Amino acid sequence: MSTDLGGERKRLAVRVLTPEGPVFTGDVTMVVAPSVLGEVGILPRHAPLIAFLKPGETRLKTMEDTEVVLATSEGYLSVEEDQVLILVEQAEEARAIDRARAEAALRRAEEDLEAAGDDEAARGAAESARRRAENRLRVADRT
Repeated sequence: MSTDLGGERKRLAVRVLTPEGPVFTGDVTMVVAPSVLGEVGILPRHAPLIAFLKPGETRLKTMEDTEVVLATSEGYLSVEEDQVLILVEQAEEARAIDRARAEAALRRAEEDLEAAGDDEAARGAAESARRRAENRLRVADRT
């Protein structure tokens, strides 16, 4: 546990934002996120940082020593003065993932991929949907 001189725990103010709105806002003691260069861990007093994120599992250790696990898509992470901003296309708490819906989304994406043929735009959209569904299932299975 990291503390300052007064015995109070150090904290990071974290915001996880998507185009639909905030998914998480609060103080945590640690952030672990899937950067394109490998997993990145952020603790209080971390040096300023900007990282590109890939789809994966983002973990937030709360002040109460619990863990919030999110399935996150591609995006960005920024750290400055104990403020962490995570901007992603999609984020969903692992415990809220509906496995049946994620499996259905994966099946639809695979069908769309087969139907896309040579249409690059349709293939790209279907591949993106497939990666999102696979990530949601992977994160749901770990928790």
